[in-house]
Amino acid sequence: MKTARGFIIAVSALAMTALAAQAATLKVGMQDDPDALDPALSGTYTGRFVFASLCDKLVDISPDLKIVPQLAESWEWAPDGRSITFSLRRGVTFHDGTPFDAEAVKFNIERMKTMPDSKRKAELAPVASVEVVAADKVRLALSEPFVPLLANLSDRAGMMVSPKAAKEKGAEFAASPVCAGPYSFVERKSRDLIRAKKYPGYWNAGRIGYDEVVYSIVPDSTVRLQRVRAGDLDLAERVAPTDLKAVREDANLALHAGQGVAVSHLMFNVGNGEKAKGPLGQNETLRQAFELAIDRNVINRVAFNGEFLADNQMIPPSNPFYSKAHPAPARNVAKAKELIGKAGMTRVPVEITYENALADGRVAQIIQSMAAEAGFEVKLQPLETTSAIERYLNGNFEAYIGNWSGRADPDPTLVSFFATTGSQNVNKFSSKELDALLMQARAEADEAKRKALYEKATGIYLTALSSIPLYHPNWFFAARKSVGGVVMYPDGLLRLDGLKPAN
Repeated sequence: MKTARGFIIAVSALAMTALAAQAATLKVGMQDDPDALDPALSGTYTGRFVFASLCDKLVDISPDLKIVPQLAESWEWAPDGRSITFSLRRGVTFHDGTPFDAEAVKFNIERMKTMPDSKRKAELAPVASVEVVAADKVRLALSEPFVPLLANLSDRAGMMVSPKAAKEKGAEFAASPVCAGPYSFVERKSRDLIRAKKYPGYWNAGRIGYDEVVYSIVPDSTVRLQRVRAGDLDLAERVAPTDLKAVREDANLALHAGQGVAVSHLMFNVGNGEKAKGPLGQNETLRQAFELAIDRNVINRVAFNGEFLADNQMIPPSNPFYSKAHPAPARNVAKAKELIGKAGMTRVPVEITYENALADGRVAQIIQSMAAEAGFEVKLQPLETTSAIERYLNGNFEAYIGNWSGRADPDPTLVSFFATTGSQNVNKFSSKELDALLMQARAEADEAKRKALYEKATGIYLTALSSIPLYHPNWFFAARKSVGGVVMYPDGLLRLDGLKPAN
């Protein structure tokens, strides 16, 4: 009897263990609450972070920034570069069970191009029409050659949502999105959490190792790390460089690090409403003086323990189109004062708005201190994330510390921020010469010629300084060693493909 009872207990224990493994939940700590969970409307990094679990794309990037298949298995450009034909993965369904096919691709591309509030219009502007060739084949016809198209489709412009759900939900779609990714949306609690569950019909379900993923909003990076160390969270994104020592010394944690394509920059409002009428918004020379008043290397050392890359360009040195001809100028307070004098001023007021996160707060305070030595009276305006983003999108700022997660191709970054109609050009900078160069570059298939165009474009935006790039962050995630399969990508997004509880 004792043996039988022991056998039953052992079997029960095994069953409970199997059930626990089957119901494994991945608990992820994020810095910010995402905006709208609709790929057409989203404009935040954390929105993209969550979409990595919910919404597959036509294509993705690899860890070495190559374009790789996802919902599209292959593609072929027309010889003249004016169309591209995608062969789609068969047997894929959306979370509502409806099929993903060429008609769905046509619906999604047209939806993103025509929705009144769509943020994807600029990214898809050259797409003139979408033709359904077969159930598993779709052709995008372009009004002009557009080399960055695949890079754009590796982000939100390429995310596919259920046509049925989008039509039925209308403006409420973002409250309960329906896509074709590994996890389906369950619930969202504002400023608290987002929960998703594994979709059993996912085309690559065998690679998905967690039954559920919960994203918790934890704005303070040190608190995020503490919760991982305590076991309350399994993984935290964007660990502060000042906390890396604690991660490295904790036997229960693993540090996952990777070079990124992101950039942090100080944007000046130069043409959007009343806030653009300040001295720095109206005077290019004063913006040049402001750049000379700060030291990017000091910002990196003091705020980030030297773990980031101080730089003056919007795209990182790892990008083949980075301009070596435009190095960051050294700090020169005397020259800054001279330029302020040429502008007819001695003291220059400016208000810097930023999200009230630890990193941006440190950067803002360092900039305030350094700029004061040259004659800039910097007032700091820290705001809760949602309020800060609202001001940013409405151009309600004099200067704003922005954090852009970057893209594999230069076009989505440079066009977004510096083209007159760019989706992130909320400060209303405009240069006809720069517009022309950026449009030429996106149509140029020859890499050497394209690089030459970006060299000229870099010279223009680094002279106008509607934004002053400050540094490129590297990505640091801290995870419990019980989390296996973490792979770092340059865009800083956590792919759940291959993640599973470690044995």
